[in-house]
Amino acid sequence: MKRKKAAALCLCAGLAVGMPFSSLAEEAVTEAVTEAVTETEAAEEGAEVSDKQLGAPTDFVMDPNTGEYSFTATDDRVGYYFVRFYALDENGNEDGEYITSSKRINGGKTGEITGTLDLSGAAWGTYHVNLTSFAPAGTDYESPAPETLTIQYGVDQTLERPEMLAMTSGNQAELIVDWWSLSDYAFTQYMPNMKFTFYSDAECTQEVLSDTVDLEPLMDTLRKNPPGMIYIWGWSTVEGPRFYTVVNEEAEEGSMFAASEMTFAFKNDIYAYTLEPGTYYVTAQALSKDEYTKDSQVSTPIEITLTEEEPSEAFETAKTELWKDPQLMDMPGTNPGQQPDRVDTAAAQGISGLLLE
Repeated sequence: MKRKKAAALCLCAGLAVGMPFSSLAEEAVTEAVTEAVTETEAAEEGAEVSDKQLGAPTDFVMDPNTGEYSFTATDDRVGYYFVRFYALDENGNEDGEYITSSKRINGGKTGEITGTLDLSGAAWGTYHVNLTSFAPAGTDYESPAPETLTIQYGVDQTLERPEMLAMTSGNQAELIVDWWSLSDYAFTQYMPNMKFTFYSDAECTQEVLSDTVDLEPLMDTLRKNPPGMIYIWGWSTVEGPRFYTVVNEEAEEGSMFAASEMTFAFKNDIYAYTLEPGTYYVTAQALSKDEYTKDSQVSTPIEITLTEEEPSEAFETAKTELWKDPQLMDMPGTNPGQQPDRVDTAAAQGISGLLLE
């Protein structure tokens, strides 16, 4: 029995000797002994838990635009630390694996620790930056909860202006967002809303129809071949009804990798609208989904003409000024950042982050 516990028992026993041996006195002595022992055991267990709990680092800060960070180590028993970025989903929860990480930061000391995190993998959106402490291997120390910062990227930056193809047949117009535009949005991990507007005049002052669609669902259909290289947004050589022909003028004769010509139907990123007969001017604009990022410029208008006829396999095409057909390998696809003439590319705007908390 430990010294403090024994002292408590002796004290209670002494009280018992000086009291009448009535049942009431016996109960009082028993309660006093129990309380003293319980309090002593709780204090000892608390001290033991405190000895195992590692101290959390303090003063964790980071420059969201340079990646420079610092914190104060308060416990030299910590084995090592990591600083890691996690993307957040729409509900503010960490989404999957970390996207960038520091190297292992050795512990075993107290005081200020500094470093720089590579931000090249941080696209537009909201992130947690976690400073996590780890106990040395082979010990029963308990690590503290991570220290967390919240950072927003894409702050005060403008979404890339979208390019667009229109295919018209009878009284229907099908609008296809340029795959190069989609790939650039996907690379920033920021799929905006897309607003299509039909006007009855070339000056685009008389609006006839406006519709906004969310491009985020396209990410569920995106394929990459090989992984991370060619972005493929959905196509078919058998399912129409309208088949578009792409000619690759740079293809080498007999090449097994680059087709010289391919005819296919666009899938997934195709939006159909039926209107009254007439001439229309159609624009597209990428819209921000938060208060930090700015809407894109409005695309140049496409002039289209619709008739009273029902749609058929025959169709006409019209394009915005910077539309570019997908490149042809063994299948049509595009790469992010490969069209430098686009308006307001993310790459040209650099990194712009804001520490939220």
